[in-house]
Amino acid sequence: MEEELDRSFSPAPKPFWTFRLPLAFATVVLLIFFIGVLSAKSPVSAKGSIIDALISLRNALQQELTNLLTTDPSYRDKNSQKYKQAQQEWCSVSARPAEEQEKAVTAVREFIDRPDANVTYECIRNPNENKDEQSRVESYIVDFDRFIIDTETNLIVEMSPKEGSWGTNKDGSRWFSPQKDYDYTSRYTLAEAEVLAREFIQDHQKAIGKIDLSQLTLEAGSKGENDQNTNFFFTWKGERKKRKLDHPYTTCRADIKKEDANSFENGMPCITVKEEFFTPQLSITFTQGGQLVNFINELGD
Repeated sequence: MEEELDRSFSPAPKPFWTFRLPLAFATVVLLIFFIGVLSAKSPVSAKGSIIDALISLRNALQQELTNLLTTDPSYRDKNSQKYKQAQQEWCSVSARPAEEQEKAVTAVREFIDRPDANVTYECIRNPNENKDEQSRVESYIVDFDRFIIDTETNLIVEMSPKEGSWGTNKDGSRWFSPQKDYDYTSRYTLAEAEVLAREFIQDHQKAIGKIDLSQLTLEAGSKGENDQNTNFFFTWKGERKKRKLDHPYTTCRADIKKEDANSFENGMPCITVKEEFFTPQLSITFTQGGQLVNFINELGD
């Protein structure tokens, strides 16, 4: 068995040209081009040319990294430092403009009521994991928590604890990174925690948007090994409904009526699925001490 990787290791970011020499050459060529533009054109036109060239370079870097992460066999191990470094580079070159990220940072600070919080950008991605679809969410880190931002609204759609790090010591024992401490002081009952949850949703509209709980049905409960570590769970659900899929797909099943089929595969009727059912819901969890554990907004369609 291979020795387990030290997951706390975070190498200093290396220039992208350590991955691919041709792009290093392209970088040098573009820098020379910038110098020529600055000396031959007016400041305004030079600025536009430089921005266009930088965008082209960024797109090239992003495409090259995408190819590395998805097609290069040497990057298949997602736990390897090689993969993680390439992923970090991809996140950097794929980031939104600073002014858009600043809106997301503001939302995070509003959410945790800490205007001076150190908010760190992590990555941008497509939640459906479709490489042809535009990235729609960003993730940010504050201390031990991860925040997911909808890039269209710059509102928080999820807050949850980030994963911890672990590894194996030389003597074979396991080590773990520091974990978030939660307040489990016996301070709230389930009913009192519900009031706390409703107030949080009402008071943080700038961070999570305006949510009308009166149109949703509440399901509440608690869980804990004993009276010392109880969590209270609140989920508001809407009516089950349909939504269009960004990427329709074809499915073939014996239970599909032949008259409803779009096509047939080896005699099996097939249909194109363009919609799906889903239940809109909003979930929030507090400790019995009143500390927020996680928040998930899946109301949008």
